[in-house]
Amino acid sequence: MSPFTPNPGAVAASRGWMLDVDGCLVSTARAGGAGGVPMPRAIELLDALYAAGHSVVICTNASEKTPADYAEHLRAAGLNVRDEDFATAGSAAAEYIAHHHPGARVLAVGAEGISAPLSGYGMELAEAGGPLADVVLVGAARGYSTELINAACLAVDAGALLYSTQASPWFHGGRGKSVAVSAVMASAIAWATGVQPHVLGKPSPALGETLRRQLGVPAEAITIVGDATAEIDLARNMGANAALVLSGATDAARLATLEGTARPDVALADVAELLDLLTPTISPSNTPVPSEGARS
Repeated sequence: MSPFTPNPGAVAASRGWMLDVDGCLVSTARAGGAGGVPMPRAIELLDALYAAGHSVVICTNASEKTPADYAEHLRAAGLNVRDEDFATAGSAAAEYIAHHHPGARVLAVGAEGISAPLSGYGMELAEAGGPLADVVLVGAARGYSTELINAACLAVDAGALLYSTQASPWFHGGRGKSVAVSAVMASAIAWATGVQPHVLGKPSPALGETLRRQLGVPAEAITIVGDATAEIDLARNMGANAALVLSGATDAARLATLEGTARPDVALADVAELLDLLTPTISPSNTPVPSEGARS
């Protein structure tokens, strides 16, 4: 197998984009962009991609709130994000479960960021104290009741599938780090039951599956943009391109340690540099015609 060669040209030629939120589009101390400040030229980048007719999904591993709630936070900060173009680890997980486990009874161990999307896909939500769930999905919440944790552990111990929105123990948003509570809770259930959770957020192939459907362009024409190695892994799982920005979880020293397929196709200081890279291809005179199947 030949060594992996980064390909900045493929990034510049992309017409489908997954843009990470924290540490990428915004600098924030809270997952999902709440209270964040847009990164330099992030507003301009998003507007330019839309104007060029490209497909865009704004994606975060946050899962406490619904996609519409997170999108509203970003609009309040000046980013012209569309509700339908926002995906969370929670909404992607709900889509995956609905697609692969139709008719299953699902216990939502988290807040409305997972329960609302599950209900939206017509899934039956299990309740603590009721019949055991077929599937347990763990997402973020401000708090978890003892009854809910017990119901999750009993269901998984009896054979229910255990899914988590993410596996990374830490959240990085460009202003230090904080614990990723969904990963911690999923690990606690795994400790009690001996069953390891299947991750449905970044960098899982499950999320890649959802993103490909939503973006509607071939994988080789998609670039995953983020500040962490999880986004690089996601791109490789999808067969997409990876653009790493050094404005959040990854710095130049960490970048220097990445080898082979773990290296991004292009590494940039921030999304302002990404906009500079793309300007020759997304300027009005070079606007591509969207491919069949791409969203407007």
